[in-house]
Amino acid sequence: MNNTKQLHLAKQFQELHHRNKMFILPNAWDVGSAVIYEKTGFPAIGTTSAGFAYSLGYPDGEKIDFEYIVQTVKLITERVSIPVSVDIELGYANTIDGIVENVTKIIEAGAVGINIEDGYSAPTPYLENLDIQIKKIQAISNLKEKLGIPFVINARTCVFFIKAGKEDERLSIAVERGNAFHKSGADCVFVPGAIEEGIISKLIENISAPINILATPMTSNLESLEQLGARRLSLGSAPVRAVYSNLIESVQQIQNENKISKLLNHDFSYEIANRIFS
Repeated sequence: MNNTKQLHLAKQFQELHHRNKMFILPNAWDVGSAVIYEKTGFPAIGTTSAGFAYSLGYPDGEKIDFEYIVQTVKLITERVSIPVSVDIELGYANTIDGIVENVTKIIEAGAVGINIEDGYSAPTPYLENLDIQIKKIQAISNLKEKLGIPFVINARTCVFFIKAGKEDERLSIAVERGNAFHKSGADCVFVPGAIEEGIISKLIENISAPINILATPMTSNLESLEQLGARRLSLGSAPVRAVYSNLIESVQQIQNENKISKLLNHDFSYEIANRIFS
């Protein structure tokens, strides 16, 4: 990607986090979904680790080759003209140097944002040691000057998502980690699993960074989230799951009822599809 263009996109993506309004970040799982998001008017695109994995027939959780992610991101950034942020889960490496190397590959592929998390889900859910996670974020932040791209670091704490620790301690843990991540160079703090408005409000009030919330049935009131002060709402794996759900329903009708109406009963014709992807 042209460095001047990428620099412009990085600044554009940074600015989205500091407006006095919430923006919705749709998450792509391939080039086609990214193109649709841009053509339907979204200001930026994220990727979904789950969607990447599902598209290759694997479950979420760093089960796929990182080079596939790099190559797909490169294809996406070559095809769209809006900012792209990439979910790298835990970093796809066991060392800080390895994570930094992977982030470098992602930015060199044209991305202007990354999402890195601190939660392990198996076999027993636990959070990464805070000091280690801080060092990871600091090392990633140092890349901004080295690469000359002020990409957005979205630091995710999984305390609510994996239900780490005692329930009555999770808010204070999330606040502590969120502020530590921001102080270490994170531009935005992502707290998925924080579904109650009271919890979300306290996170926004007590963490000194823009707050990213994950779209769920419990966080679907967009006006309320914006009024609370959320700055970014990630759609996560919801879009790819909706697409696969529709596919499953369509093929189940074929298998169970010997009918194809679900497969054909939509307005996305061959001509329209070609026009969108032209």
